[in-house]
Amino acid sequence: MSPQLATLLALLAIGVVLIAGGAWWWVNRTPSAGAYDDAPLPLFGALSAEERMRSPAISWPAVSASAATPPRPSAVVREFVTRTPPSSPVVEAPVVPTPVVPTPVSPAPAAPADHPIVNGAGVPGTMIEGHALRFSVPAEGTLQFLPGRLEVGSGIDAGREIRFVRVEGPNGIEVTFGRADGELYKHVQLRDKTVSRAHAVMRFHNAVWQLQNLSHTNPVVHNGVQMAGDAVQTLTDGDRVEMGEVQFTYRSR
Repeated sequence: MSPQLATLLALLAIGVVLIAGGAWWWVNRTPSAGAYDDAPLPLFGALSAEERMRSPAISWPAVSASAATPPRPSAVVREFVTRTPPSSPVVEAPVVPTPVVPTPVSPAPAAPADHPIVNGAGVPGTMIEGHALRFSVPAEGTLQFLPGRLEVGSGIDAGREIRFVRVEGPNGIEVTFGRADGELYKHVQLRDKTVSRAHAVMRFHNAVWQLQNLSHTNPVVHNGVQMAGDAVQTLTDGDRVEMGEVQFTYRSR
C-alpha cells in the first residue's frame, strides 16, 4: 500500500469517529433553560431561523388554579337535587311458607239416645237406638231370657248384642226383622234401605231357633248363601246371617 492511500484511510477513519461522537453528544446533551424557545428541534425536526420567522408561534393557554375546580351547579339544579327524594331501596318480601291445614275428619254421627218404653202389657224396658238398627230390651227381671243371641259383626253398631225373651203370641215365640216398626220386645228394626219392610223372622221351637226368609227382593244370606223364597234354616252356633248391610253372628249361648 502506498503512503498516500494509508494517510487517506486514516483521515477517513478519524472523520467517521468525530462525526459519530458529535452525533452521540448532540442526542444525549442536556438542554438548558429556554433552549426550546429559539433552538431548533434535534435532528430531523430542526427549523432554520427564516422558517421560524414564517411559522406562527404556538402558544398554550395557561391553566389557572380556578380552572381545576368544577363549576358550582346553578340554582335550578341545586333545587332539583334538594327536592328529589332519594330512591328507596328495593326490599324483597320474605317468602312465607303456606301452612298445611289438615283436612278435618268428620266424626261419626251420634246415635239417637236410648229412651225408656213400656209395652201394651205394662212391661217396662229400654229402646236401644243404634245407627243401623233399633230394638227394645225389657227391664231386668220382668221377662224370661231365652237361649241364643245375635252379635252385630259389622258397621258402627259392631259389638252390640240382641237378646231374646219369652213373649207368647199367636204364632208362638218369634222375633221379626225389617225396616217397618214392630211389636216391642219381639221386633228388630233395620234402617238400611236394602232391607225390606218385612225381611225375616226367627221362631223358637224345640229349644232351637229357626230362621225364615220373608223378602223376595233382598233375601237373607245365611253363611254366604242366599235363602230362596220362604226357606227355613235352623241356626247353629257361629252361623253368619246377613240382612242388607247388617251382618250378625249367631251364638247359641
